[in-house]
Amino acid sequence: MQSDDLASPKNIIQTSSFHESVLQSLTMETTLNHKEGSPQIELISPAPHDRKIPLYDFAHSRAGDKGDDINFSLIPYFPPDIERLKKIVTQEWVKKVVSSLLNPSSFPTSDDIEQRNKWISEHVEVEIYEVRGIHSLNIVVRNILDGGVNCSRRIDRHGKTLSDLILCQKVLLPL
Repeated sequence: MQSDDLASPKNIIQTSSFHESVLQSLTMETTLNHKEGSPQIELISPAPHDRKIPLYDFAHSRAGDKGDDINFSLIPYFPPDIERLKKIVTQEWVKKVVSSLLNPSSFPTSDDIEQRNKWISEHVEVEIYEVRGIHSLNIVVRNILDGGVNCSRRIDRHGKTLSDLILCQKVLLPL
């Protein structure tokens, strides 16, 4: 396959139904880097900014857990979207999203939610790292697993379940 063939929109893997319509209008430019002699492909991000969309429309995730902590990554399908993602994914945003993991029941009362939020603000820590080499975010949430997988009374609220919880969040991307 020639490098010109790689720049063709037909060679881009479709990641969701949203991208099907975008691929038709996707503009790709190939420029030659004269220093190294290798082609550079610049992608224009298809993630819209005018409506709320679930994170899974423009990013994927990997997740795991160890002890009482969860670690997950957010990796945009189009690398330039990392800058927009960094504006949304903050420590406060992550705490708000994962707070439902600590609900005492499926139907918490307002007192339950107040008590949960107080516990989260005192005990749960969120660390966000940018992984520049792969244009992603690595997020660590500490003290969220009720003692860890072996101790927790919760059913399947660990690791990979969390990445699904995160990716289902609808967000409005900034320009």
